[in-house]
Amino acid sequence: MSIHHARRWGAALLGVVTVATLLGGGTASAVAGATPVPDGTYAFTAKIIFGDLRACTGALVDPNFVVTAKSCLADGAASVVAGAPARPTTAVVGRTDLTTGAGQERPVVAVAPHPNRNLALLRLANPVTDVAPVALTTAAPTSAETLTVAGYGRTATEWVPNRLHAADFTVQAVDAASADVVGASAGATMCKGDAGGPAFRVVAGAPQLVAISNTSWQKGCLAETETRDGATVTRVDDLGAWFGEQTGDVQIFGVNAAGQLTYAVIDAASGQLRASRVSAATLGFTPKAMATLNADTILFNDTVGRIYRLDITGVDPLTFTAVSVDTGWSPFINMTYDGHGSLYYIDSRDGKLLRRTLTTPKPTTRDDLSRAVVVASGGFTQLSLTSPAPGRIMGNLSSGELASYRINGGGTEAFYRQSLASTGWAGYTHVLSPGGGWYYARTAGGGMDRFRDANPVDGSGTDLTKLATPVSTSGWDQVLLSARPWTGVVSVFGTRPDGRLSYTALDPVTGQKVVSTVSKETLGFTPKALATLNSDTLLVTDGGTPYRVDVTGTQPLTFTRTAITGAGTTGWTHDRLVFDGFGTLYGIAGGSLLRRYTVTKAKPAVAGDFVNVGIYNGGNGFNLPTLATAGKDRIVGTTNDNKLALYKMGQGTAQWTRSDLAGSGWGGFTSLFSPGNGVYYRRDADGVVTGHLDVSPYDGSGADLTPYTPTGTASGGWDPILSARPYDSWPDSTRRW
Repeated sequence: MSIHHARRWGAALLGVVTVATLLGGGTASAVAGATPVPDGTYAFTAKIIFGDLRACTGALVDPNFVVTAKSCLADGAASVVAGAPARPTTAVVGRTDLTTGAGQERPVVAVAPHPNRNLALLRLANPVTDVAPVALTTAAPTSAETLTVAGYGRTATEWVPNRLHAADFTVQAVDAASADVVGASAGATMCKGDAGGPAFRVVAGAPQLVAISNTSWQKGCLAETETRDGATVTRVDDLGAWFGEQTGDVQIFGVNAAGQLTYAVIDAASGQLRASRVSAATLGFTPKAMATLNADTILFNDTVGRIYRLDITGVDPLTFTAVSVDTGWSPFINMTYDGHGSLYYIDSRDGKLLRRTLTTPKPTTRDDLSRAVVVASGGFTQLSLTSPAPGRIMGNLSSGELASYRINGGGTEAFYRQSLASTGWAGYTHVLSPGGGWYYARTAGGGMDRFRDANPVDGSGTDLTKLATPVSTSGWDQVLLSARPWTGVVSVFGTRPDGRLSYTALDPVTGQKVVSTVSKETLGFTPKALATLNSDTLLVTDGGTPYRVDVTGTQPLTFTRTAITGAGTTGWTHDRLVFDGFGTLYGIAGGSLLRRYTVTKAKPAVAGDFVNVGIYNGGNGFNLPTLATAGKDRIVGTTNDNKLALYKMGQGTAQWTRSDLAGSGWGGFTSLFSPGNGVYYRRDADGVVTGHLDVSPYDGSGADLTPYTPTGTASGGWDPILSARPYDSWPDSTRRW
């Protein structure tokens, strides 16, 4: 038995210090035998900061993932489990010298711990695109081989170094999951803070990750008196399949003819099938339809009308539990969930399309599947149904058509229907989409074809392409299939009087804040009005000049600012601006004058990119303290007499109608914003935001308008000017998986 079994675990490698201390330090002076790393070298190495408890080291292995020691994420005696980290966690990638602003800093939003090794993958809030990830090797370490180990840990003379350092280590012995190493030169060792650091070999000039730092006797480290030498590293060379499954971004659940649950993981970009599993247990009922809500929750209805919630308790092996939630669901088929709170399903008796709203990630009773609305009283005979984006469904028909639908609720203009393809889709038994413009279609022979839609919210099939390489040509024998949706967020930007920007991400189901951040930089002027055009483009005015603000990062919030130039770019005195996601910008100026523009580019640069198509002079009709959009050709705002008014806008200057959704109770609000789907958020004079839901936002009635803060609570501290990214804008960079 190798001696590493008697050594201390990686948690002992990590100092208990404050975040401020972690980022401080004096002049770098590495342990004897190690050397400070030149700027830009081993840029894939990451410093991991776990709350105010400890820091360690990691390595970027995918633009969205960093690997580190699992013990780095331990909080007391509790086990490290999959999901959000126990404390706020940050990864700093590509910053050789921690006193500089080089590289990228990303919050960690989820942890995937390995079940048997001191190793975990950390999912970043946003991808790191300017640092090349280190490649995983498939060649095991061998005795007497030399590996380079990098880390931000303690040295012989520094408690918290401010520079990455590295040294060579010689492999002494290799076990199934680890290897013993010793410094290749006198004094080289691993210290507190080095846990999780990359141990790599260089092949043809390129580094290959072999292992990560695990344990050490810490001989020679500052304040240590240990005389024993050596350390251990955790092998990763044999974990390619596990890494691939964790970083795969498309998950598909299903049920086979025997009633067993199935699970598959696909990499969207390559189409590679990363995992495929079948549960040993059967569901215990005969399923009729299914919809995947999130990573560990699926809804099923059975042939006798019960609806069940399946909780996924493990994926390797695939295990689950089932809980009965409701009854009376026997007629319904082709369920799908859009990841943003809306569950859609079809009544097999008459082709009726219905929608319900989820008020919790794990529905337990009928009340958690509330606000039922009939979208269409008939005509929905799709062979299968999926949701490619918030408020949208898509299905194939026996005629061969692939149809896309924008759902607006019930009543007037309940949905828009557009054809993505007129032929070629009748032979597919299931059509699936996690979001993001990726479509998967199961053939009658059990294959899985792949499609890419460059813009899945434009309702056009001209940019829909069948990809040359399918996921599989056979093996998909399920009777039901459902893709886990890429659950997104409600993205809200704000401006402060001092010119700084803010960004807040809300969970669309719970209403709770997921992200809340403020920029360090200012716009350079006092903002007057703000509209969000898409995920990374804002339009901000200073009361006279419009500026395009390009958001370059949300965590932390960074941006660049460009003035819109050309004739007609002065006199933008709008008090309110809003973009509807369908290409139309509305602005209120002079109290009651409403202007309407067509925005012809995703990133407008000159005045000609805004085509003025209408000026509406409604007397006092547009003297609105707040302005938001309810969707295509709809704006909504609060009035000076405390009403909530909905406007249907026509193309002519006199072509508009008004409906009051609420006759009172809407006074004193300083901002109103909406991503679409009938969800309205209002900010009061104290900076508190609360949510409301209009189940059918196009019907001109407020009878179905109710408060919408399901399990979250009203939150304060919001900026005075706020704007939500419309669900119908594209591109969308807010996906989470």
